[in-house]
Amino acid sequence: MKTYAILRLLKNNGIQLLSAGALLVSMTNISPAQNVPQAASLSKAETSRASAVKQNKYTFIMFWKDQDATTKSMWSSLQQNLADKSSASVVAVNTGDPKERKIVEQYGVSRAPMPLTLAVAPNGAVTGSYVKQINADYIQQAFVSPAKSQCMLNLQSRRMVLLCVSPSDKTGIPKGVQDFKSIPCYQNTVEVITVSQSESVERDFLNEMSVPPSQNTSVVFMAPPGVMVGKFNNNVTSQQLIAELQKAGKNCGVEGCKHCK
Repeated sequence: MKTYAILRLLKNNGIQLLSAGALLVSMTNISPAQNVPQAASLSKAETSRASAVKQNKYTFIMFWKDQDATTKSMWSSLQQNLADKSSASVVAVNTGDPKERKIVEQYGVSRAPMPLTLAVAPNGAVTGSYVKQINADYIQQAFVSPAKSQCMLNLQSRRMVLLCVSPSDKTGIPKGVQDFKSIPCYQNTVEVITVSQSESVERDFLNEMSVPPSQNTSVVFMAPPGVMVGKFNNNVTSQQLIAELQKAGKNCGVEGCKHCK
């Protein structure tokens, strides 16, 4: 059953990660870029989204029900602040329009307070959610780094994340992470994401995750809905990862956390 919940900025042990605390959409509703419907079946909003994906752009989708002053103000703010941004497109969706039913159901917003704007990254991750008002600062915060958007998409899709932060592009994935990923009951519930400390575009994200520059690989373990399982060095073992995951217990939104032996 689809449920609506506003994305929130979670703070776990000083770590901030935009994630679905109570998922905005269920796992089957998040649409990665490669799963955008064929053009012939697309509504106006879906066409805008599909075009943005092809151009590697963000899409700001404003859902509305009534053309009141609040709706007009949000729409005006979106247009003004995104007019000079070539990296984003904006589209308005009347939730009462039958032609837009698919996208309304996809994001589970039929009962949400309106107007509501969702910022969607090219890969399908929802990077921002704004009710009734939006401004330039909020819009800028919705643009995140590639690694962060990957982490967000997986968490929103109810998958665990092992973020491996290496000193260079040539550094391999720690053996403990590989061993953990190879365990049958974890294979399809965890995503290993790699990022190099040399990537300047990821520096803000790594600072947000409190990962300092290092000569060794750091491993950040996250689980939905927004649980910071732990941070480890490159010598971490699969047994350590399993032990920390078990400690997360019922707070982890993945079945493997409870049942994988």
